[in-house]
Amino acid sequence: KVTTNRSHAQTMPSQCQQENVANYSDDWESNDSDDWESDTEIHSKPMFVRAQSASRNISISNRLDTENSMEDASHLLPRGESNVAEFKNVFQSENYLKSNPNETQQRIQTSNSSPSANQSKINTKESETSHNTSKQDLKQSENVLNLSNSPEARNEMESNVEEASQSIEKNTINLIPSDPNAFDATFCQQRQRAIDDMSYRTAVKSWKADKFHDVVKLILELSSGKSLIDRAWIVFYWISQNIEYDTQAFFSGNIRHQTADDIFQNRKGVCDAFGTIFKTLCTGVQLECEKISGYAKGYGFRAGQSKFSSTNHAWNAVHLYGRWYLVDSTWGEGHLDSNNHGVKELKTFYFLVRPEQMIYRHLPENTKWQLLRSPISMNDFLRLPEVEPTFFELGLDLVCPQQSSTVPFQQTLGIAEVLLRAPPNVGLMSAIQQKGFNKNKAQSIVQYDSIRQLWQCIFTPHRGGIHEALIFAGRPSENKTNDKNSYSCVATFGLHVPDGFKGVKTFPTTYSLFTQRKCQIFEPLDGTLKIGSKVLIHCRIPGAHCARVRLGGNWLPEDIIKNDVFKRQITVPKQEVTIYVQFSDKRNSSSYDGLIKYSVQ
Repeated sequence: KVTTNRSHAQTMPSQCQQENVANYSDDWESNDSDDWESDTEIHSKPMFVRAQSASRNISISNRLDTENSMEDASHLLPRGESNVAEFKNVFQSENYLKSNPNETQQRIQTSNSSPSANQSKINTKESETSHNTSKQDLKQSENVLNLSNSPEARNEMESNVEEASQSIEKNTINLIPSDPNAFDATFCQQRQRAIDDMSYRTAVKSWKADKFHDVVKLILELSSGKSLIDRAWIVFYWISQNIEYDTQAFFSGNIRHQTADDIFQNRKGVCDAFGTIFKTLCTGVQLECEKISGYAKGYGFRAGQSKFSSTNHAWNAVHLYGRWYLVDSTWGEGHLDSNNHGVKELKTFYFLVRPEQMIYRHLPENTKWQLLRSPISMNDFLRLPEVEPTFFELGLDLVCPQQSSTVPFQQTLGIAEVLLRAPPNVGLMSAIQQKGFNKNKAQSIVQYDSIRQLWQCIFTPHRGGIHEALIFAGRPSENKTNDKNSYSCVATFGLHVPDGFKGVKTFPTTYSLFTQRKCQIFEPLDGTLKIGSKVLIHCRIPGAHCARVRLGGNWLPEDIIKNDVFKRQITVPKQEVTIYVQFSDKRNSSSYDGLIKYSVQ
């Protein structure tokens, strides 16, 4: 009994059903409308200027493709084989992702939540080693991108690789903390214990305080005999549960200064209010604290923009055990839904943030509060990629573009490329969108290079103009029966395509197992094959036992896969070409999983 199982398509853009922007700031200066649309169908707008897209979550429909709409493939099977078609979903969302304590990154470190003891031991030598690795990865890009064999394309690729290598060498932004021991293992463990202590949350939610002074008294009582980290956490948590962002004041522009008592009575305010009440509460519970004014990559910010017209955000620094730590209680409080209504959603990432992570989205007016060994400039700040907390929490490592808010467009090839490394249990997806276009034919594909152990995200726009290249990440689910799953946006890059450019390149449709099993297409990477042409299908399918190719309505004989590499030459039929595979851990089963599909013309 044979069944075919074509898991849901991983080709992006896929349907985006929700975008939650977790953070907001007070930089409501942009006159830009929020009509950044694409085939991903991002329904809600980026929220407050404070953090434009701190938690873009996409729910991926369990679909094969829009044309075939998960048709039953049973009637296409060879005679005598089953007519049962099974379709499954292999990913699931995880809301509060914890970092991998064994991942030590120099360029972009893992989460504050559970770092290893070695994470704070960063030095220049490690930085240089990291940059050399990036250069080696760049020089191998032409072996990964088998998009064109033309001399022009190859020359452009070699030129881009060399240019990127020189850029890494000359323009490195060293994000080294001024105090490398601030986040030692003991501190990180205490921080995480405070966050995970549910008794604090239960107590805070039960408080009935009539006056601001009552809150101070309750915090002192609850934190008696506890660490200063616990006390600071209780302050942070109380604010997250009792103060909400004043969206009406923000959008109307009617923002007034408030004292801590005003904020307590109104129970709402913009980022300045959050900074004020955090500082006042800290002072009341005998914690030294400062309010910081600066620039934030929030609502209205676009990757690649060249300046800020003024400061637009406020956050805090708190002094614990002789060291300063950064806190953003505004961004830790919640997000807006698709109707621009505030939603409480605690973001613990913004409690005692590593300075080398905070700097990606926050630039203080006073360089002192960068807490970096070598403070960076505004130009450096704008150059840094726009990454989200989940980027650090998942332990991702950006290889190329390493320290750039934009990704270079290779016009001869018609593509742009982002390279990342990720822990083994993390999967990636991607999307490309362009402002003002509901129906965008631009495409992207994600595949895994097992030799270099990195993810390759390739984007192919179909028109000139300013685009956004989005990277999504999540952990594959063990529960394969879920209909939908959620990945969150971890990085956004600007992609500037020359006016007048008209792209025709497409990518193959890939299904969920393609990324889950870390597959890679060597050729053809063009998603549309010419009818009647002879084509070699060459790809790496780790853990595969055998494969079958369907040419239109005809099934080719089964191919046994050796060394994870599949090769099969075909004559392109008048209908689509689909590759099905059976993995070694299911070799006793009679089912095949859909992996790759090509269209024809």
